[in-house]
Amino acid sequence: MAPDTDRTLAAGYVRVSQERSAKHGYGLGAQETEVNRYIAYRGWQPAGLYREEGISGYQRDRLALTRLLADARAGAFQVAVFPSIDRAGRSVKDLIEIDQALRAAGAATVYLREGVDTSTPAGQLFRNIMASLAEFEGRVIYERLSKGKARKRAEGGYTGGWLPYGHQRDDIGQIVEVPDEIHTIRLMRRLRTRGWSLARIARELTARGIPAQKGGLWRVSTVQRLSSRVRWPDRILQDRLGGRNPGRD
Repeated sequence: MAPDTDRTLAAGYVRVSQERSAKHGYGLGAQETEVNRYIAYRGWQPAGLYREEGISGYQRDRLALTRLLADARAGAFQVAVFPSIDRAGRSVKDLIEIDQALRAAGAATVYLREGVDTSTPAGQLFRNIMASLAEFEGRVIYERLSKGKARKRAEGGYTGGWLPYGHQRDDIGQIVEVPDEIHTIRLMRRLRTRGWSLARIARELTARGIPAQKGGLWRVSTVQRLSSRVRWPDRILQDRLGGRNPGRD
């Protein structure tokens, strides 16, 4: 049965993954505006907004989604409003389970972009069709991103992830050395060859005002790790640059 628009409590759910927000610009703010506008248009009473930021739609266990389903079971709202089917999830199986859980709790589901209301049989059928398309689109996007990263790696570009101390990404995505940090590594090694202890080197670096790798004081473990690997960036950098090393310290 369709919800009563006079007394209906409606909750909104918005989600964005980092790559989608960067690539497509469909951020949380835009989604929230759509959801709130629709709830106001229907004359429903807002019952909360559930937000997921930087979470993939393929991930079934999500904190905000878990709270949404729990609140639905507690009777906190009668309608769950999603900006689109792919915001709820990227797997047909997951989407059906989410919709069934909401319906079992007495809550209808609305997907704004597709115009789907699963309180009707036609809406459920259309939901399943669009869910299949959403899953297909997600797999196409993943394949395209994977190929793009492989091509960038082969061309010597930076493909993301952690970079070792002494290196950073420049404006065009290439990995370059950070002269001050490379100098610090060389200084550590020189002091070790002179017989200095790790603790003494750590104190010396701190006394000179040289920034530690993660800020604060230099630690013995950090000095040992950075100074004991003569060619330690090679293994990591070659993996990201397809065998091309921008330089050795």
